[in-house]
Amino acid sequence: MIETYSQPSPRAVAPGLPTSMKIFMYLLSVFLITQMIGSALYAVYLHRRLDKIEDERNLHEDFVFMKTLQRCSRGEGSLSLLNCEEIRSQFEGFVKDIMLNKKETRKENSFEMQKGDQEPQIAAHVISEAGDKTASVLQWAKKGYYTMSNKFVTLKNGKQLTIERQGIYYIYTQVTFCSNRDPSSQAAFIVSLCLRSSIGSERILLRGANTNTSSKSCGQQSLHLGGVFDLQAGASLFVNVTDPSQVNHGTGFTSFGLLKL
Repeated sequence: MIETYSQPSPRAVAPGLPTSMKIFMYLLSVFLITQMIGSALYAVYLHRRLDKIEDERNLHEDFVFMKTLQRCSRGEGSLSLLNCEEIRSQFEGFVKDIMLNKKETRKENSFEMQKGDQEPQIAAHVISEAGDKTASVLQWAKKGYYTMSNKFVTLKNGKQLTIERQGIYYIYTQVTFCSNRDPSSQAAFIVSLCLRSSIGSERILLRGANTNTSSKSCGQQSLHLGGVFDLQAGASLFVNVTDPSQVNHGTGFTSFGLLKL
């Protein structure tokens, strides 16, 4: 017996989207993307346009305000309900405040510049101290009218004023002494203001002399020396006398000092 088998027929394949539909979807996508980009650009343009309109409106308001001030200053009747006198007084006050602020700022800037450019004041003043009556170099004490206004000048070893900044200085000293001496001695009393440089060399800057008397009482006399000198950093100044036993160390009689010019 012969058996026959029938094979099932193949299923029909579903047809794809037609070409026209694909073209439509493509165009729709392009349209939507273009619409989004256009909307974003329009939003940016609108924002910038609004800013420009706001600026123009402010300028227009300023122009109207200035025109109102001009009409008020000319005494013409104002079309607005504002009080001309009040507007003018407020505007004048506003301008005065601006000018005052500018002047104060300029003064502050000028003061700061002067403050920054100004050099520190250097000055010193010391009075004598009774020390070794055989030492010719006078001793100075930090007492009485003692002044040391800046770290750039110091009193070292109690005998010399040392400066640490180069410059032009006025240097002075006053020495009061007893003029009576042994009649057999004809030597004059001499005061010398001396300089010791930073390398150790010494020289006399100023010198004064006074003759002695043979009176038994102590006749007080004073020698004053002073001058202007250009000194280097590290220089030291000291005062030398020929007879330290005759020096009067009372307050204010014998002193030594300097001032940077």
